[in-house]
Amino acid sequence: MANQITTASRVLNAEMIANLASDAISSQPRRIQELLLTSKSEQTFSGLLAQQMSNFEPLVLSKAGDPNSGSVLLEFKGKDYKRKTSNGVKNSRNFHDISIANEQGEFEVIIENKFWYHFDGCKGKKNPKPEKGIRQQIEGDIFKIKQTLGGDPYGKKGFLLLNIVTPGDITVFPSSYRKDHEVVFKRTSGDMKLYRSQGLQGVLSVLEHFDENTNSSSSIQSHSLKNGGFIDFICIQIELS
Repeated sequence: MANQITTASRVLNAEMIANLASDAISSQPRRIQELLLTSKSEQTFSGLLAQQMSNFEPLVLSKAGDPNSGSVLLEFKGKDYKRKTSNGVKNSRNFHDISIANEQGEFEVIIENKFWYHFDGCKGKKNPKPEKGIRQQIEGDIFKIKQTLGGDPYGKKGFLLLNIVTPGDITVFPSSYRKDHEVVFKRTSGDMKLYRSQGLQGVLSVLEHFDENTNSSSSIQSHSLKNGGFIDFICIQIELS
């Protein structure tokens, strides 16, 4: 079993993932950065991070013939599960945003990727609260990671990566999100530092509900982009045992 553990599984931690995610975005041209921050495309963010990971030599990924090497997979199916619905018990397929598998095809690392705007963390005029879907989605992703990697956690790691963003041109928010942004922008009197801080703290307050599901490995990386936008990466490691 020990020979099956990839280098990536041994060395990856929350700080490394947050740094690689930051590098993946900051290395893009200014106009591409702006497109990314307005896209709300988790799949694109996952693809850019996967590419950055593959090119990061210490992880030893995609090295043919090296038993310590792993393969990076996107939107790959893990272990399915059953869930109760109003129409009875249904089978649910379990896909993971980013996975690293060993040469035996076994998952050793899973990274679930989430994308929210800063205003999602502090919605409301007078009593700001995080968007309720944040907690629901985090809970769902933790369950999915444990479903696939649970049992024998030896040589396995699961991570949750949250991308909290605000584009440089705040007038280009998609119409479905613009009202929520405007309420928060007005409440913070257009102070972008306060706007960003309140949004980030709101998301962090949601994560506090999951302390028992996470270990001490966590990281926050903040980056101001060339277009005037900004992005905060929060990465936490999930407790599998």
